[in-house]
Amino acid sequence: MIDWLVNKLFWWTPLRQAIFAEVHMYDELDKVINQPTNNLSWEEGGLWYGYTYDSNAKRYYFDDIGHESLIDLWEKRLESK
Repeated sequence: MIDWLVNKLFWWTPLRQAIFAEVHMYDELDKVINQPTNNLSWEEGGLWYGYTYDSNAKRYYFDDIGHESLIDLWEKRLESK
């Protein structure tokens, strides 16, 4: 029964190509998701927060004070380097 279903699905070339494209898309997403991000910023309650990953020290540095603008957040990050 499974063999019949697989043969029917992969017999039609456009469907076979779409299935493989979907599989490859999920493989690429898995690679990207499992890589550590270098930094991230987000807005919460009118203040900007973020973190930076230091690959040499292999640790994350969080900015949990909050800044009124994204520019202020990034200026503080540049000053700390």
